[in-house]
Amino acid sequence: MKILLESSAIIEYLKGNIYVREILEKAEDFYVSSLSVFEVLLGRVKEDEILDFLSSFKIVPFTKKDSILASKIYKKLKEKGKLIGIVDILISSQALNRELTLVSKDTDFLKIKEEFTDFKILYIK
Repeated sequence: MKILLESSAIIEYLKGNIYVREILEKAEDFYVSSLSVFEVLLGRVKEDEILDFLSSFKIVPFTKKDSILASKIYKKLKEKGKLIGIVDILISSQALNRELTLVSKDTDFLKIKEEFTDFKILYIK
């Protein structure tokens, strides 16, 4: 399985969450969004430590194709009254466009799963 590790999952991993560690060990390939790098660095973290950890991941840039899909996700969620944060929508479009399984502790992504059946998520409790 190819996974896209989202900000909350990165933080859980760094806290020692065994479930996230197992997911990474079993993953065929793992990625992190450039947007998640931004989000994690906004927190109270040791920047060098985070950047060192993230150096083992392939960084997914945000593209025009991602923008187009993100706008569709936004419109559908807004129409259904399920609107979530913009960055979460952007990251979701990256996962969908690349057929990656998103790993997250953020329940907002479950709203996307409800509306987009091809969206793959491993939710961390």
